[in-house]
Amino acid sequence: MNKSGIRITEEGNFKQYYSVKTVAKMFDVSEKTIRRLLQNRNLTIIRIGTNIRIPETELSKLFIEKPSTNTIINKLLLD
Repeated sequence: MNKSGIRITEEGNFKQYYSVKTVAKMFDVSEKTIRRLLQNRNLTIIRIGTNIRIPETELSKLFIEKPSTNTIINKLLLD
């Protein structure tokens, strides 16, 4: 993996890895929030010494999308 966080696999594909700090900035949350989410979810992470890198493919698993109250009410009223 080079300094930009890009790793070239044996197949020649590129994989992007992000630090906890970078992911926190991407989602405008604290690093503590990201670390807590990593502990509570079964995600594939890379450890380099004490550093954690999160594969791009795992980012969508960090946050669970929940429907809003309005969406639920509308669905109940329309069904």
